[in-house]
Formats: sequence, C-alpha cells, structure tokens
Amino acid sequence: MGERKRHLKELAADPRFITGIHNYCDRWCEHCPLTSRCLAYAMEQGEGVGDPAARDIRNQAFWRHTEEILRETKEMLEELMEAHSIVLEPLDADAERALTAWHDEAQAHPHAQAGADYAGVVDAWFDQAEGCFATRGEALALQERMGLAGADPAEDARRLRDAAEIIRWYQYQIPVKIVRAIGSAQRDKLLDLPHDPGDADGSAKVALLGMDRSLVAWSEVLRQLPGEEDRTLPLLASLSRLRRDVETAFPHARAFLRPGFDTGERTEAWTCDTDR
Repeated sequence: MGERKRHLKELAADPRFITGIHNYCDRWCEHCPLTSRCLAYAMEQGEGVGDPAARDIRNQAFWRHTEEILRETKEMLEELMEAHSIVLEPLDADAERALTAWHDEAQAHPHAQAGADYAGVVDAWFDQAEGCFATRGEALALQERMGLAGADPAEDARRLRDAAEIIRWYQYQIPVKIVRAIGSAQRDKLLDLPHDPGDADGSAKVALLGMDRSLVAWSEVLRQLPGEEDRTLPLLASLSRLRRDVETAFPHARAFLRPGFDTGERTEAWTCDTDR
C-alpha cells in the first residue's frame, strides 16, 4: 500500500472527525469553525494545499486536486471491498438511462433554472457595477481623511467588501445545491429504492443558507450603493422568490440537522450577516 493511501486510511479512522460533515457544508473553509473536525479538510491540508485558489470552484487547480483525491479514495475503497468480498453489480442499461434522465430532469427543474439564472444575473450586475464600487471606495477614503463625526468609513469598506465576497461565493453554489436536492428527491424513486429524504433536505438547507446570507449581503450592497437600486431590488426579489419556492418544495429542509454544524459539536456560530 502506498504511503498516501496509508495516510488516507489513518485519517479515516481518526475519531476526531465528524462523519459526513463535508456533505452539507458550503466549502468556505476559511470561515468554518469546524475545519479541525473535517476529514475532507484534513485530506486537503495533508496534500499541502495552501493556495486559496486551489479551492476556487472555477479554478483548474481545484478540480485537478479534487480529482486526484477522489481517484485515490476510490482505489482505497475498491481495495477494502475486495478484501471483504463485497461485489457491486454493474448498472444495467435501463438503470443507466434512468440515472441520466434523473440528472437531466433535475437540471431542467424550474427551481434549478431559476438558480442558474440568478447566478448569471449576478455576474452581469458585478460587471456593470465596477465603477460604482470604485466611486464608493473614493468616497469612503475621503470620509477617512476628513474624519467626519459619526462616520466609520473603514467599517463600511469592510462590510461592503464582505458583502460582495458572500454574494460571489454563493451565487454558483445555490443552483448546484438545488439541483442536488431535486435530484436526490427523485433518485430513489427512479431506482426503486427506499425513499430517504435526508440528502435532499440537507442539500436544500445548504442552498437556503446560501440564499439567506446572500440576501443579507445584497441588503448591505443596497445600503451603500443606493444608485444601483433599480438593478439591485429585482435581484433581491428574485432571490427571495427562489428561497420561498425551495422552502415550499422542501418543507423539512430547515429542520435538517447537518452533522457538526447543527448537532452541538461547534463552539461558535457562523453568522449570516456581514459582521464576520
């Protein structure tokens, strides 16, 4: 057994890690209070991933690293299954077609489409708002130099920067988690397996939390860039509608207990406002 596979096995057996914690997180490791309890995070750190860009969902380095971990984990699982004489029957053609249909239907679902549309509109909004951010930055710098009573330009600058970061982090994750929730809700039925709503509710909850935090962040952007009201308010409205629709489709999602985050292991909360 290679050294890296041996290391994976040792990590997997470590009792400090919370089983399944990474399944329902938002992948924002830099702001997570439970990285010390997460096996996925430990695996990444063990591989020397110190560059934040390596976890960027749109960065090739992220995917190369993730694919390497998944490949090695798959090989380790196959070895363990062989050692315990566990054999998985291959999917027949009908099952494969059903899985393809399940994936396509999930992506075509109106809620998934609305999430994808939101992500695209966010890109367009930020492309057009570059000048507004620059103007706001200049105004805050002037306030700092003038020392106006009652003003806190440094805090406003931080809040605006954090709000933009929050919006950008979740814009693509929201539709991805919605697709997973919809697909999970359909999958067991298509494969004629016992229905387990847990994964669907857990994925929907992550999407809802992303929308909660994004809505608060958009409110901060609206406060500081009132000139962008005509473009920002429709975004707030569309995201609010999507949140309501997902809550309706997954009425038990808010009550889902995510391992670690909602089960008492963490010591400090991840707040959904911009005061992080």
